[in-house]
Amino acid sequence: CQKPGRGLPARSQSPRPAVVTASRVHYDTHTGFPFLYRTPDAKSRAVLIPWNTDAPIYHPPWATGGLILINMVVFVALLASGASAEAIEPWMLVYGDGLHPLQWLTSIFLHAGFFHLLGNMVFLWAFGLVVEGKLGWLRFTAVYLGIGVAQSALEQLCMLGAESGGSLGASAAIYGLLAIAMVWAPSNELSCILLVGIRPISFDISILALAFIYLGIEIVTAAVDGFGWGSSLLHLSGAALGFGVGVWMLKTDRVDCEGWDLFAVLAGREGEKTKKRKRRKTAKAKDESAAGEQAAVQRDAAQGEILRLLKEGHARGAHALNRKMTQTDADWQLPEGDSRELTRKLLESEAWPEAVESMVDHLRRFPDAVRVRLKLAQVLVRNERRPAQALRVLDKLPADSLPESLQPVRVKLIDEATRLREQAPVELACEDW
Repeated sequence: CQKPGRGLPARSQSPRPAVVTASRVHYDTHTGFPFLYRTPDAKSRAVLIPWNTDAPIYHPPWATGGLILINMVVFVALLASGASAEAIEPWMLVYGDGLHPLQWLTSIFLHAGFFHLLGNMVFLWAFGLVVEGKLGWLRFTAVYLGIGVAQSALEQLCMLGAESGGSLGASAAIYGLLAIAMVWAPSNELSCILLVGIRPISFDISILALAFIYLGIEIVTAAVDGFGWGSSLLHLSGAALGFGVGVWMLKTDRVDCEGWDLFAVLAGREGEKTKKRKRRKTAKAKDESAAGEQAAVQRDAAQGEILRLLKEGHARGAHALNRKMTQTDADWQLPEGDSRELTRKLLESEAWPEAVESMVDHLRRFPDAVRVRLKLAQVLVRNERRPAQALRVLDKLPADSLPESLQPVRVKLIDEATRLREQAPVELACEDW
């Protein structure tokens, strides 16, 4: 009572999949994803190895690599332990023995032979690159396991009436990834190596073309078998689940294919979203360029107006304009020479609050302007009567940073500020100038 299984069947050593006999059931194990073919002369084999893609990869394939490693470790561990088919049977997907949710998960990590494992892992890598590259490791893992578990559950449910049989392998889940990659990146290509004997042939093939080939093989095989519940139908069920997941995530904006998805390609709108983004980006760049040019003109006009006001003796007006430009234009900066001239004119006009504000602004931009710092301390002590603030300003002015001629001025200001603070110890909070 032989029943079909799951692995993605290959055109390998015989036209029918190999059968491994357990104690009471027969398991159709297959040899994995079809990557092994006979050449026309039937004397040598051709091996197809997809290894890379030009699809955008926004996330590294951590989960893909991890799943491959887990499958390899499970295979080697079972091989090394010499576990019999009877011992492995409870972890396979068993038919006609009720529903076993744990088997829905464990069966997708079991493989019946080296080529079964190798074929599946090669194509898990290829399609995992594309799908995980768009989803990231966490969502990719959920999608992969979700497809595998859902397909296993459907398969076991449909085979409840079977007398015996079962299946194992990751190929239905990988067919799901194939379908997702076809929906999300049909025009992108896979870089492949075809080994004919010992002769490697490199070529690129679009994901859509490769999907059509493999799905076409399965559809034809299923039709020849009368669309019975065989291995090809199991593979197609995995692809159907993957197609549904891919379309759902695309239409609900859970993945961004940038206008290169299957529907856009079939409608001749491929890259439309990317083109719109480029047009918006170009228009934005033009607007920003025009705005930048206009702002530059305004800055030049403001600088000229400040210099005119200073020349005519309107220091407070020049200071007000400078403050307005600082508040409204993030890129506005009065040149250092003009900033010094504004401060000088404000001091000459005895506009002490404005002079302090101008010097503070100057020091924030040019912290090494020691003479401006010394003058600020002097105004704070003698004109603004703010000794504590003056001492804080002088603390940032080491004696060795001044020429010898100005060092006595610093010492004198410290003495004056100290005496003044003792006379009027209460002062509003000091700022870090």
